[in-house]
Amino acid sequence: MIDTPAARTQRLIETWGHVSAASDRAEADLLVQDCARRLLADPSGEQAHLWTFGLVRMAGYLAWQPGQEAARSALTALLAVDRALGDPPCAHPSHPYKDTLKGLVADEVWLAGPDLTSLAGQASEDDAWRCPANVAGFARLTADVLAPFTVSGIPGLIPDAHTSSLGSLSSVLNDHPYGDPGEELSFQAGALPRHPTKGVLAGHVVTLHASQWYAASGRITERHVLDDMIAGLEAVLPLLADASCARTTAEHPDLSGDPSANAMTGYYLRSPGGRAELRSWHTDAPPERWLCHDFLRDLADEALSNLRYARDSLFGTRDDHLLDDEYTHPDGRLDIGTLTHCFDEAEYDKSWQAENAVRWAARRYTATGDGNPRERLVLLLLVLWCAEAVELAPDVGEEIRDVLVGVRTVPFGTACAHGDAHPPEYPDFQAHLNHLYAPGEFDAPADVRGADAWGCPRYLAGLAEEALAALA
Repeated sequence: MIDTPAARTQRLIETWGHVSAASDRAEADLLVQDCARRLLADPSGEQAHLWTFGLVRMAGYLAWQPGQEAARSALTALLAVDRALGDPPCAHPSHPYKDTLKGLVADEVWLAGPDLTSLAGQASEDDAWRCPANVAGFARLTADVLAPFTVSGIPGLIPDAHTSSLGSLSSVLNDHPYGDPGEELSFQAGALPRHPTKGVLAGHVVTLHASQWYAASGRITERHVLDDMIAGLEAVLPLLADASCARTTAEHPDLSGDPSANAMTGYYLRSPGGRAELRSWHTDAPPERWLCHDFLRDLADEALSNLRYARDSLFGTRDDHLLDDEYTHPDGRLDIGTLTHCFDEAEYDKSWQAENAVRWAARRYTATGDGNPRERLVLLLLVLWCAEAVELAPDVGEEIRDVLVGVRTVPFGTACAHGDAHPPEYPDFQAHLNHLYAPGEFDAPADVRGADAWGCPRYLAGLAEEALAALA
């Protein structure tokens, strides 16, 4: 075979086609750097389309775990094409890169390019693939896949598959499901590719975090759905363990109080068009914050904790010793400040942590003997406070009901020796219980009362009646 330039180009094209996320780094990096070098030499030249689409074809490798220099050179070359070609006027009514935006499922731009063999041949007059506007469009798309939010000028076109999936998921999260909610949640949990891009990884975590409340609410009656969601989150943890963040927690993104809005963000993170839309929403803060591994790891850990607890609560026996380290000091005493803070926050925003904590407190109360009356009283008061003030899932309310019923040892309204010396009608439970349990650590609140007043059977019976009415 004669070694002509065309033959060498054909061999190079065939080699590019074998580069993937599973490729050997030493070999793939050389191919990427060679292609990037050729493109950087003339990013608007006659062969720029070929070298651009060479990098597009190898983007599956570049989006996974390339060498640093290969990743840098590829991104630099793609951005150079964008600068050199821009978005020039042309006679084409549309370009393939816009169709690609609508067809992506998981950022897989490397599957969307043209047949490079024909692209390397003689151009035709109506070849939209070679059009500078299309080449620049693919350069922008690929740069955004490799380094999300680093390039502007991408149309906010959402993939059709994402629009459909988001509609189904939103119907579940708004509690009006179109179909089987369990099937939908299992589908979402299994949507992570083996080699996810940065945007797809972030979107997967944000979407599952948004979906956790429904899975843990008691509406799902099949254990495998929670198993699927837990497995879907456990799969991301190794991928989030390799980077730290210089941002403070306050500098991380704020999630919406609407789960379906958070799910939309999760889906928009998964495609160049979606990320372009997010960029337009977040003009006051860098949108790349959504990619932060510390932030995503915190979301994954929180969702996993809630889903594991829900699975054990709904389908198994909960080992509450797992919460001992969180709610007790090393000497075994209650960490009353952590407990009351958890319940106080939950009064204003439904909290899975509070549901976990009240169940833990109820079980510890039942197991605590009369040898520690102050701890037992405080645990009981925590349960009474939470049952009346916090919206609890039905299974949680059912579990603590026996504790509440057992408190009604005297009829409501029975006379007692305390008269008007009971605690205030609407006490600041956080301040009062902190001081009641650990007076040496917490200041006395206004209208402070002693343990005898808080433990008055008449007073406790009244709290129990209110709590049972709230659960009903």
